[in-house]
Amino acid sequence: MPIRPRAEKAAQAIIGLLGMDATSEQTAAIVKTIEAAMIDAYRDCSERNAKAALSVCEEDLDKAHKIAEEIRRANVALVANLSSMR
Repeated sequence: MPIRPRAEKAAQAIIGLLGMDATSEQTAAIVKTIEAAMIDAYRDCSERNAKAALSVCEEDLDKAHKIAEEIRRANVALVANLSSMR
């Protein structure tokens, strides 16, 4: 499931938990905040994965760098696609 529907679902859950009637502008702001948090978490996770690849493959640094670079490329592509959805 893409990030936007997940963020919208989370926003509705938060609004429901707070027992509030949110305007469409408030809901959109909550969705954007959740999306930003999800993207930041993904970036952090991706960076940790790249570092793990480098540390696990110490004896084959060329392979480690290729894995880390592929993770970074996938991250850049995902973030670009998510940013264009906003």
